[in-house]
Amino acid sequence: MESPAPRKTHRYATPRQSVTPPRQRRMVSARPAGTPSRRTEDIAVVQDVMDVDDVQMHNERVLGSGRETLYARTDEITVAFHAALPFEVKRELKGADFYSQSWTGAVDAITGYALAASSNTCFVWHHSKPTTCYILPCPPSSRDYAQPSSAPFHALVPSRSRSEPGLVLLSIRGDIRFWDSITSGLAGGGSFESINLELGEGEYTSGLLRVDGQIYIASTSHGRLFRLTLTSQSGRHTLSARLFAPPPIPGLSLARLLWSTPAPQPTVGNISALALGSSSGEIGRGIAADKELWALSETRVQRWSLNKEVLLGEVDVREAMGNVEDLEGVDFGVESDGTLVVLVSYAGSEQETAAMALDQYGGFGIGTPVPRRIYALVRLSASTKRCEVPKFDGGGGGVIEGIGGGMKIEGVTGVPYATTAASAPSHPRLTLLGGGAVVAIRFVDVVVFCARDSPYQDRLTLKAPNTDQILGLGVVPPTQPPMHSFPAEQEQGEGAGPEDVLILTAGVLMRTRMDLERVKTFDEATGRAILIRALLTQAILYGSNPDNPLHFSFPPEVDAEALMTGAEGLSRAVLESDPEIIRPNHDLTSQLTSRKDRLSWLIRFINDNAALGKMSQRSRQRLATDAEKLYACHQLWLKMNEHLDAGASHSLVTDAIHAFTAAYPLLHPSASHDVVRDFFRYRVAEIGRLIPFMVERVERAGEGAMREVGGAVVTILQAALSYRAYNLAVYGVELPMIRPWTSRPSAIDSMLKLVDTATRFALDPSKANTKSASRELLPELATIFFACVQERLDWLDSPIAADEPGSERDHIELKERFDQLRPEILETLRLTSHLPNALTLAASHADFRSLAALLHQDTVYPPSSNPHAHTIEEYVDRFGGMFAREVVRWCMVHGEARVVFAMEESGRGEWGKYMDEYWAEEEGQGGKCDAVAWLRDLGQGRWSVAGTRLLREAKGAGDVGVKHFMLSVGKLAHLAQMQEGGDADDAVLDAFHDSLDFISVQEKMLQEFRETASGLRGKQKQSLDAQVDAAIRAKGTRLREERRHGLLGIMKIFVRQVLQGKALSLEDAVDVLTLQDNVEGVENYATALHLLAHAEDIPDARKQSSFRRVWCRIYNHDNWDSIRETANVTDAQLTSRFRATALYTTFNAILPSPQLSQIPGVDLDPNECLSVPLMPEIKSRFPGIQEDMVGDLARDYRAESSGVEGLRLEDVYHRVRELVMLDLGYAREG
Repeated sequence: MESPAPRKTHRYATPRQSVTPPRQRRMVSARPAGTPSRRTEDIAVVQDVMDVDDVQMHNERVLGSGRETLYARTDEITVAFHAALPFEVKRELKGADFYSQSWTGAVDAITGYALAASSNTCFVWHHSKPTTCYILPCPPSSRDYAQPSSAPFHALVPSRSRSEPGLVLLSIRGDIRFWDSITSGLAGGGSFESINLELGEGEYTSGLLRVDGQIYIASTSHGRLFRLTLTSQSGRHTLSARLFAPPPIPGLSLARLLWSTPAPQPTVGNISALALGSSSGEIGRGIAADKELWALSETRVQRWSLNKEVLLGEVDVREAMGNVEDLEGVDFGVESDGTLVVLVSYAGSEQETAAMALDQYGGFGIGTPVPRRIYALVRLSASTKRCEVPKFDGGGGGVIEGIGGGMKIEGVTGVPYATTAASAPSHPRLTLLGGGAVVAIRFVDVVVFCARDSPYQDRLTLKAPNTDQILGLGVVPPTQPPMHSFPAEQEQGEGAGPEDVLILTAGVLMRTRMDLERVKTFDEATGRAILIRALLTQAILYGSNPDNPLHFSFPPEVDAEALMTGAEGLSRAVLESDPEIIRPNHDLTSQLTSRKDRLSWLIRFINDNAALGKMSQRSRQRLATDAEKLYACHQLWLKMNEHLDAGASHSLVTDAIHAFTAAYPLLHPSASHDVVRDFFRYRVAEIGRLIPFMVERVERAGEGAMREVGGAVVTILQAALSYRAYNLAVYGVELPMIRPWTSRPSAIDSMLKLVDTATRFALDPSKANTKSASRELLPELATIFFACVQERLDWLDSPIAADEPGSERDHIELKERFDQLRPEILETLRLTSHLPNALTLAASHADFRSLAALLHQDTVYPPSSNPHAHTIEEYVDRFGGMFAREVVRWCMVHGEARVVFAMEESGRGEWGKYMDEYWAEEEGQGGKCDAVAWLRDLGQGRWSVAGTRLLREAKGAGDVGVKHFMLSVGKLAHLAQMQEGGDADDAVLDAFHDSLDFISVQEKMLQEFRETASGLRGKQKQSLDAQVDAAIRAKGTRLREERRHGLLGIMKIFVRQVLQGKALSLEDAVDVLTLQDNVEGVENYATALHLLAHAEDIPDARKQSSFRRVWCRIYNHDNWDSIRETANVTDAQLTSRFRATALYTTFNAILPSPQLSQIPGVDLDPNECLSVPLMPEIKSRFPGIQEDMVGDLARDYRAESSGVEGLRLEDVYHRVRELVMLDLGYAREG
């Protein structure tokens, strides 16, 4: 029965082995648990001797020689093809299932060889010459030990005597195979030495470290270390193994045992990583003195003496990470100054997990992997170091206490990567570049680079992680190291110069050059944006290469500002034909196409990485604008080529480009003498500024330029607008656009000029029967013009534009201008036989008023005779009341109300509803629609509404007969409402009475004036002027005698209107009643006062002036000097004279009604009526009259007042008033 499984101490640890160990050739006795060691994977710069010859170094060719196939490039890093994999390796890896089959690999720069191994077979080849592949059998990894079986740990053994190295393979159950030369792999690899480590129950190996060419350290899951030693006897190499930290010598005395200080014992746990530390002493026969060995046991860092094999110290890195869940130590390395760099992982919090998943995997959804492990780098140094080297990452300063002393926390750095449940099983490993200036961390599908002295972070990601895997890394030394020296003992420069790293994948071997100097000077303020731009550049330059194994994606938690800055910068670089992005090409069509593809790749890459949501709307629109400008220029270039290919010898568009360049010179360093091509190469962003120069060609050249230049402008804007509409979702653009270039004022003005010019040419009568380019182009010009204006209106009406000064004013002015121009342009389209285009434009812009007008320009009545009757029905079905109400409006405005009533009577009853809706809408906006609406109200039995409408409409009626008819019908409708039991509105009824009374007054005046003309004969009887003169001779004797030219002039005007049957205003009627002689109609004065007293629509100032004028004329009517002559006159005779005056008659009419007489102005004594209207009031009273006539009226008014004042009638006023009161019987009542 198997023993219980050991506690899982590391999620990357291999499952435990079974109880019974495999059969082995040589056993190693169990000894006390020893120290951990560095892994065998990714051995990069370890060197030693197995023979006496020098180790041959393999210098690599320099990147950038022009022969490499680049996979990626930024300012800091360049990745290129290095070498292909051997055929045998490719064949084995091609169908490998990395989820069920374990693979490992390494690139050993010391020997120059690469290695890839599965659980069964190990392949070794020279990494720069993959023609020969050595295939060796791996020690067995039984199913009892791992499910699935695990690949072995490995270490290449350098050799001085031959170019091929040896090889050590260690299985997880402790089986070791050693080949002193891999050449045995050419013959099946059967010639090897085999030994076995004695492992405990449930124990398995966890790592293998090459210390030098003779010493190797193996670690186990129980925290034990084994020392493997390679010795040479008689030219034969033998590998021996023993447990680390031997027990005390048997002959040691008891006293020495009692007095000796016991060595500290390590905490038992799985050793996940081994590394060599600093060393001191002389190097002899390949063995260093006092060399330190570091081990990572779960979360504890252990420091061992390699020679003494004793534990020197132990600390737990958990204290550096604070309160995180499920912390694990993954790997570590030792910087050149002795600082430890520990890679740890932990279960991320919900917020970290969500953010990491969103950034790395493009959002959540069905089947979307959720991150389960987050990684960080912890830097630790001895707390007693004399000189502290400042580190970039904060969070340091604390000290972790432990066995043998403490360690100082230099800093903690987050790693931009997270594994998920969907990731293939793998143990991440780190490699130090430049002595620790940069840490390269190899995950199963990503290599992450994290700088120590700057915030620089970047990563390389495999394109197909399901079928590809990163097997190993190898750092290539820049120069040949000194003889007999080991890399751990070499002082490497801190980030000086470039460093080359070989990356072995399942498909290819890549060479990566890291510029450590640029990494060190990386500026966080601008560097992140540069990195993002570099990433985007790589995506569009190298991402389309099917042979590129790398996938370009944004790192987790990509900075939004850096993303936007980088994307916009790259987009603008494409527009400007940056030679680093766009390859020079004399074929401009091909070059423009290439640039379009670059921008398409750019937005596709952003979308594929679910990063569009991080970009602001402004940034998205900038990218979209760049793309649409490039597309528009491409279309323009094609059109220019078509023009020249058709046989044209000259191009006006070319002239426009030359004029534009002369006004705005090109300051590009790559500018050539070909101004036109330079514009399309470097000035695509300025295409909008070119349009006014193109329109100027049309204004100069006339009709002949319209086809080419007008068509070119249409091509530019139409291409931009159509591209934008098609790609709205791709760029995530939310309309309206922010300051769109297609609708800037200059673009709108240019389009309007083209429309006006085309209209002038199209409507030229001399070219009515000739083919006109303007007539053909007019629909497209109008369409583009409408689109540009509407786009700007939408922008000005947006919340963003509302914050800009003057936007509201600009919106109002542009809308008013557009509302004025739109019907004119649509009508022009109709006149030029483009009615379908006009209808489409009107419908698309919801201009239903123009749409209704366009459909009613032919026969409109009866409706069935309208050639567009079917179209009208279609639009009513499509747009409903919005269109139908405009049809009703057109019919009402143009006096064709019968059309709507006929359509209602024809069986389409909804037209009645549309009429009601139109009238309600008009009234809601303060409009008047009573002239026709009362008919439908009567038809629907809405008596009160009809009466009210007729009363309102009668006030504005200009004909006395019409007004009389309206008032009569309205009064009857009101009475009908009362008869049906409705509430009686006395005010409305009184209004009808007063209005009808006023009509009666005017009809009486008409009758009197006609009687004065009864004596005319012949043509004079038919002459209106003669009739007016006859009326003035009969009724205006006093005015003519007193030479009142002003009053006589307006009297003639009013008499003419009365004779024409026109309705006078109340003020006009008052003047007519009071200016005539009134010899037999003295009661007209009282009538005038009655009319004024009940007037409601006259301004109060003018109303009082009219009262005063009436009273002046009342006082001036009689000869008061003759009346007041009392000589030989009895009192009865004097009283009789008073009763015969106009004053007595007027008092007799107004005083019986106290309500009337108390109205201000109805009863005025001579002193109260003397005020004369001023000039502004006269102009207000008689708008439109000539200035000299205004002066005449002013003089006449003053003459009237002066006449009253000279009569001194104060006593007469009171005497006549008293007489009237006595005659009315008030005295007897008193």
